[in-house]
Amino acid sequence: MDMKHPLNLQRELKKFIYSDLELHRIPLGYFNRDIRSVLTQCLKDSLNLKVSSEKRLLEINVIIDYLNDELNLGHWCKVPIKVRHCFTICSYVKCLILLNSGRNSRPNLLKECLNSLDMGLLLGAPLEENPDLLTGSAEYLRKELQIYNVAENKTDIRENLLKRKIDEPNDFMNLKGRLVESVECPSLQEFIEQYFFAQLPVKIKGCLNHWPASKKWADLNYLLEIAGDRTVPIEVGSQYTHENWSQKLMTLKDFVTKYYLSEDGNIGYLAQHNLFEQIPKLKDDICIPEYCGMSVNDADPDINAWFGPKGTVSPLHTDPSNNLLAQVYGTKQVILFAPSDTQYLYPHEEKLLNNTAQVNPVKPDLEEHPLFTKATMFKCLLEPGEMLFIPEKWWHHVTALDKSFSVSFWWK
Repeated sequence: MDMKHPLNLQRELKKFIYSDLELHRIPLGYFNRDIRSVLTQCLKDSLNLKVSSEKRLLEINVIIDYLNDELNLGHWCKVPIKVRHCFTICSYVKCLILLNSGRNSRPNLLKECLNSLDMGLLLGAPLEENPDLLTGSAEYLRKELQIYNVAENKTDIRENLLKRKIDEPNDFMNLKGRLVESVECPSLQEFIEQYFFAQLPVKIKGCLNHWPASKKWADLNYLLEIAGDRTVPIEVGSQYTHENWSQKLMTLKDFVTKYYLSEDGNIGYLAQHNLFEQIPKLKDDICIPEYCGMSVNDADPDINAWFGPKGTVSPLHTDPSNNLLAQVYGTKQVILFAPSDTQYLYPHEEKLLNNTAQVNPVKPDLEEHPLFTKATMFKCLLEPGEMLFIPEKWWHHVTALDKSFSVSFWWK
C-alpha cells in the first residue's frame, strides 16, 4: 500500500496556497493580540515543515473553539465574513499541524485531517486569493485515503438503482388534486413563455439523459469513493417541524450505513446541502439547466443536494426563489399549491417557520384547518430523469417514495 509520508502530503497541500493566507486582512478586532500571535506562530511552524507539538494542536483547537462560539452568536447570515475566513484558515492550519505531528500516515490520521478541512468548508468561507485552499486539499487527501480503501476493499455495496421505478402508489392516485402538466424537453422559449412568465409548475422530461450523474450516482460505490469519507450535515427525524428532528455531522459513509441502507425505520436525510461546492468533483456529474438562464445579473443558481432513504418528508413550505428540482434516481411525490392559496394553508406564525404550513396536505385535520378545503391542490410524481419547475413562492410538500437523489437549482 503506497501511502505518502505526512510531511510529503503537507508539501503537496502547500501547493494550494497561491498567495499569503490573508491573516493580515482580518481586523484585529476579531481576535485579541494573543490569539492572533498564537495563530500566526502555528501557521509559520506548519508551513516551515516544523514537527508540531501537542501544544500547537491544543492551541489551534482552542482558537477553533473560540471561532465556533463567534459563528454561533446570532443568525448565520449576520456572521462577519472575516470570521468565516479565519475559520477557513484555522481548519487548514489544523490539518497541517496534524500532518506535522510526526505520526505515521495511517488512514485515521488522514480522516482526521479530512474532517478538519470539511469543517472549514461547512462553516468557513472561500478565501479571496486562495479560493481552492480547502477544496483542493480535501480532494488530494481523499485520493490518498482512497488508496487504503481500495486495498482494504472498504467500499463494495451491491445496489444499483439505475432506472428503477415504482408503480404509481394508491395514495398518490387518491389525492384529490390536478396533475401537474408534463412536457418533453421544451425549448427555452416555450418554457419561458408558457411556464416561467405565467409562474406555473411543469414537469419536464428528457433533459437529464446527458448528465453523467444519471448513470454514475445510482452506484453507491461511486458515491462512496468520491465522498464516503467526507463530513456532511444530516437531518435526523421525520421532518423539521417535529420535536424529534435534529441535525448532526457524520461521514457520508456512516450516513449510508446508518440511515440510507437501514431497514429499522430511522430517518436521516442529507437535505438542502451545497454538496457540489464542498466536493467540486461531483459537480462535474451534473449540468445547470438552461431554463435557469432567466436569473438576475446572470448569477449562477444555488445548487443543493437531497440524498436519502424512502420516507423522507419536506413539509409543506414555500421558497423565495424559482426552483428546478431534478430527480437523478428514485421517485418523489410532490404536492403543490399556488401562492394565492396561502390563506387556506395556515402558515406558522413564528418568524422562523412562517414559510411553513401547519396543515398536512396528505392527511389534513379539517377540524383544525377547515379552510384547507378551499385550496386547489396540484400533484406530481417525479421519476428518474425528470425535472419539476416550482415557481417562486409556490407551496410544495415532498415525500420520497423510494431511495432517491435529487438536485435543486434555485434562482431569482
